[in-house]
Amino acid sequence: MTRRPDVPQGALEALLRRVFGTAVTYERTPEGVSTQVYRVFSADEVFYLRIAEEPDENLETDAELHRQLRLRGVKVADVIHVSPFDEDIGRSAMVTTAVPGGASTAVASPAVVEAAGADLAVINQVPVHGWGFVRRLGRGWPLRASYPDHASFAASSGWPGRLASLFSAAELAVVEDLLLAEPAPAPVLSHGDFDLTQIFQAAGRYTGLIDFGEIRGAEPFFDLGHFALHHRAELPALLAGYQRVRPLPAGHLASIRRSAILLGVRQLSRWLAPPRNRSPDHPVVGYRTRQVKRQIADGAMTADRP
Repeated sequence: MTRRPDVPQGALEALLRRVFGTAVTYERTPEGVSTQVYRVFSADEVFYLRIAEEPDENLETDAELHRQLRLRGVKVADVIHVSPFDEDIGRSAMVTTAVPGGASTAVASPAVVEAAGADLAVINQVPVHGWGFVRRLGRGWPLRASYPDHASFAASSGWPGRLASLFSAAELAVVEDLLLAEPAPAPVLSHGDFDLTQIFQAAGRYTGLIDFGEIRGAEPFFDLGHFALHHRAELPALLAGYQRVRPLPAGHLASIRRSAILLGVRQLSRWLAPPRNRSPDHPVVGYRTRQVKRQIADGAMTADRP
């Protein structure tokens, strides 16, 4: 995906002067590709400016989500400014405080991951009307998503599409059985991209969660399946914290495994979708395809252990 170009300097600086009342310094963060995110330095404090991906998106939805999560005790950034539509930039914009510290990828201590699991359990109890990506409509609450039912959401990946050429008939049948399994319960809020890069810590202590750009309505194991697909070794610590807040039913590891496999299928479908004009032989897509295909075929975990 091509990195979205920077916001024009004059429009960006005009917005920041309105928010902070004076000139400030700033820099584009390296992580944002489809979303323009800027790190802002004002006096001795750091803030983050996020620009909506599309002109019709209203980040007041995200501001309200942050407020609701903070009311529930979840450690997320505080919103200090939100504009439903900035005339100069042509998009909605939101400014938040910074979550202290940095990502837990280098040293993911069990205590930090466990604390994050407790916050994730709170997030996964917020109801969403509909399935798929949350629609950024403004201040409306509860949150609303794109698809009316789970079947529509599951089919949105274009199954099997080009995946038919990657898997054997037997493997395709196993995945299809998972897709057609028992009806999913009511959708709940999912972070959407939950892994160690979203868990922040400072001096060995958990400080909060970041990056709610991919929130969606999904089945309750969506985030746990995503985490398991990427961080199998850290899953027990995450589940320990999660179950302090939201006890999981018997057989939950099998449900997490199912979610992880379906997430792998969706990821492969996105990588190999026709608009990208990439084949499984592309050097990046090819490596990731082989990696995720192996996880799907083998199972992200066994049904009786993480």
